[in-house]
Amino acid sequence: MIFSTRRNSIISGALISVAIATTQPVFAQIKASAQPAIQNNYNQITAAFVRKDIQGATALFTPDYVSIDPEGKQQNLAEVREHYNNLFKRFNVKLTSNKATIKNIDVSAGGIDIAMEQKTEGTIGGFIKLVINQTSRDLWLETPQGWRLKQTKILTNQTTFNGRPFKLR
Repeated sequence: MIFSTRRNSIISGALISVAIATTQPVFAQIKASAQPAIQNNYNQITAAFVRKDIQGATALFTPDYVSIDPEGKQQNLAEVREHYNNLFKRFNVKLTSNKATIKNIDVSAGGIDIAMEQKTEGTIGGFIKLVINQTSRDLWLETPQGWRLKQTKILTNQTTFNGRPFKLR
């Protein structure tokens, strides 16, 4: 039997307000403790990419990691590793700097959603200057091994070769 009374509506509203009020401080604590740990993970990942260490760069990813490009195309962890190995070997890409910066953190029961900006610089073949500016939404999960990256949704990607814009077709 469904009771739809004003009293039940008030009680339901009050219970929801209490639930929100009690979870807000918990989420704030998670955010405060997670941000330095996740930024440290980004630093490890970007440093490994500069060293061309694909296994090291993806060691902090979950086994079911997925990358989603701005058009919605997905790559799983094995495909991401193959993509970067191909770039470094076949195209002789050498990164000189790679920096990821956390812009915003949203905490939910499903994990931590990070708004991130990344700037990568390097060369192709030793003479073509490469600059990539990218924004993404990243989903991090807390595991027994620490924070792990489960998903990257690339929002924007601006790539230049010798200062000229480049767009994949």
